[in-house]
Amino acid sequence: MTKEEKTKQAFEMIEQGVKDVYSSDNFRKYLSCCSKFHSYSLNNTLLILAQKPDATLVAGYNAWQHNFNRHVDKGEKGLMILAPVTSKITKLMDKSDEDGNPVLDENGDPIKEERVINLLRFTTTTVFDISQTSGEPLPSLIHNLTGSSDEILAFIDSVKDICTIPIDYHSPSKDAVLAGGAKGYYSIAEDRIVLNMELEDMQIAKTLIHEYSHSILHKTTDKDSDQREIEAESLAFILCDHFGIDTSDYSFGYIASYAAQDEAKMKTILSNIQSTAHEMIDKLEPMFVENLKKRTMVHEYITPVEMDKMANDIVINVVNELKAIDNPGLDDSLIYQNIERSIYSYFDTNKKAMKIQEHLYNNHTDFKRDLKQAIYKALNNPSYNPETGHPFIDDSIERRNYEQFEAIAAPLLSGDACYIKYGTPHFMDLNVEIIDDNRYAMSHNYELNGDLMADPDVEFTVDKDNRLLYPESYQQDNLQFYQRVDKDPVAAHQLNEFMDEWLNNIQENQYKVKAVYTEEQVIENENDIRRFCKENNLANMAPKVKEKER
Repeated sequence: MTKEEKTKQAFEMIEQGVKDVYSSDNFRKYLSCCSKFHSYSLNNTLLILAQKPDATLVAGYNAWQHNFNRHVDKGEKGLMILAPVTSKITKLMDKSDEDGNPVLDENGDPIKEERVINLLRFTTTTVFDISQTSGEPLPSLIHNLTGSSDEILAFIDSVKDICTIPIDYHSPSKDAVLAGGAKGYYSIAEDRIVLNMELEDMQIAKTLIHEYSHSILHKTTDKDSDQREIEAESLAFILCDHFGIDTSDYSFGYIASYAAQDEAKMKTILSNIQSTAHEMIDKLEPMFVENLKKRTMVHEYITPVEMDKMANDIVINVVNELKAIDNPGLDDSLIYQNIERSIYSYFDTNKKAMKIQEHLYNNHTDFKRDLKQAIYKALNNPSYNPETGHPFIDDSIERRNYEQFEAIAAPLLSGDACYIKYGTPHFMDLNVEIIDDNRYAMSHNYELNGDLMADPDVEFTVDKDNRLLYPESYQQDNLQFYQRVDKDPVAAHQLNEFMDEWLNNIQENQYKVKAVYTEEQVIENENDIRRFCKENNLANMAPKVKEKER
C-alpha cells in the first residue's frame, strides 16, 4: 500500500469512526449531559475564572445533585456569579395605538392606563466547579491514552526533530490552562507548545502532534474553533496511524465532539488537510526510522559486525588522537578517563553522523564497555593498524567460539558432512548437525521413558565470511527450560559464555568421532573415520579403538 493509499484509508477511517460515535449510546448521554450545563455570559465567565482559574464545568448546588448525581464536597466555597431577577410591577403609562402612537383625549392630552411591566435586576448567587464535587462520573467521549513503546517514543523524538518552535513540559499545578483539564496547548502569542508533564507517553505523542498541527495550520487563520480542532485532531490521527500508533478510541470521540454531526462540513475540512498530511509524513518518516533504530537498539544484542560498522571509525580516531599525546606511565583508570573524554569529543564534533552511536554509548551497557575495551586494546597493541584492524570482530567471543567449533566440526562448515557423533568415556555422546543453511545444533541426549531428552541442546548460526558463531537457543529438558536469544543482550551474553566453556570442555575431554553422516553415506568404520578426519583437518579426533554407539 502506497503512502497516498494509506493516508486515504486513514481519512475514511475517521469518517466512519465519527459516524459510529454519533450512533453510540455514549454520544447521546454526552449530549444530554452537555445540554444540562448553563451557558454563562461573558461577565460571569470572567467572574468565575477570576475566583477559580482552573474551573471547567460549573453548576449550582442543587443542579449537581438533581442533574448529575453529584454532591458538593464539604467545606468547598462557592463561586459568586450574577443572577438576573425579574419582578412585575403595575405602572400608570401612556396608552398607545397599534402603531405605537399615543392615544389622546378630546383635549389632546395622552390617555393613561395601568400596565404590568417586568423589572430586571441582578443579585448574586453561587455555583461550584466539578472539581469541588464528588459522585457519578460525567459521560465522556474521550479517555486518556495510556502505555508506551519504542515506536511511541521514536514518534515523539521525530516530532521534536522537525518542530522549529519551543516545546515545554509544565505541571498542571503551575499552569492554569493545564489545571483546567487541557492536556496541552499551542500558544499563538508566544509561538510555543506546552504539554502536561504528567501524561503517559502515548498521550504525550498524541497531544504533541495535535498541538504541532495547530502551530503549522493555525498561526494566522479566520477558521472557527470547531474547524481548527477537527483539522488538528484529524491530522494527528492520520500521522499516528501512519507510524503504527492507534489513537482511534480517543480521536474519533474528540472529532465528534466538535463536528456537531455535520458530515458535509467535516468532509470538506478533511479534504483541506490531505496535502498537509502527505507533507508531514514525508518530513517525519526518515526521522522516525532513525529514532526507532536508536530506541530499539538500546535493548538489543549488538553483533561484532554491527559494532564494527558503527564504531570502528570511533576507535580509529580516538586511538590516533591518544597516540599523538605521549602520556607514558598512566594507570588504567586515567587511561580510561582519557578514552571517555576523547569519545565524547568525537561525538561533539560529529553530532549528526554519530547520533545513534552517542545514544547507545549513553544507554547501552555492552556498547559502551566494548567500545572502551576495543580502544584500550588497540592502544596497547603495537601491531594494531587502525586502517585495517577490526577489533570488535577479531577479539570477540563470537570469533573464539567459531574457531573452537571449526576445530571439531570443519566438515560440517565445509558441507562435507551433515552430522557427526562424538564420544568419550564416562560422558554422554555429543551430536552435531546441520539444520539449515548456516544453522547448526549441538546436543547431549539421553532417553527417559522412551523420550529423547536434551541435556542440553543448543542451536546456533555461523557467519562464515566473518568467522563468527551466534547462539540462538538453549534447551534443557530435565529442567523444562527453553530460552531464545531473540536479540536479548543478556541471553546472548550468557549463551556466548556457555558455548565458550562447552566447546573448550569438548576438546579437553578428548571427544572422538564415532560416526559421520554425509549426503551419500554413513561412515562408521574405524579406518574410514580416521581417513575422513585426516582429510578434513580433524586433528586428534580419530578414535584409536572402535566403540559402539550408545
